[in-house]
Amino acid sequence: MSWLLSPPVQGNKLSWLMEEGSLTERLKKEFDDVKVEVVYEGAYLLDKSFYMREVFLKSNDSPKVFARTLVKKEDLQEVWSSLKNLGDQSLATILFNSPEIKKISVFYKELFLDDSIFAHINALSPIHQKSLWARRSSWEKQGTYLELLEIFL
Repeated sequence: MSWLLSPPVQGNKLSWLMEEGSLTERLKKEFDDVKVEVVYEGAYLLDKSFYMREVFLKSNDSPKVFARTLVKKEDLQEVWSSLKNLGDQSLATILFNSPEIKKISVFYKELFLDDSIFAHINALSPIHQKSLWARRSSWEKQGTYLELLEIFL
């Protein structure tokens, strides 16, 4: 299945996929003890010219969202430099607090067991579902781009 402009789902699932604001803030409104757990920060193994950050958004140690951020290493040095200092803070602290940053595209996709990212997440934290919904968004700041993949667990 290719990436879609609109997800063919309804109800609560649709509400989460279409959330315009910070997922971390929404999780905090609906769940207790929400934390960001950094899984990996460093070179993107498939293309070392990119920096990658992977996190789980968790509530009471239960993963709710997996997120992967990609940005060109050269853009990490200046325009997206605040990404390097996030630690266990949400990416939302950058994306939603600067008028310079604009979301420029959003796509949706249902992932299945044979998707490599599904297998990757399952290796990090076992998934007991046959499919997961993902959204992929691009963000622009000063002519540079950040790619964000969020997978709803």
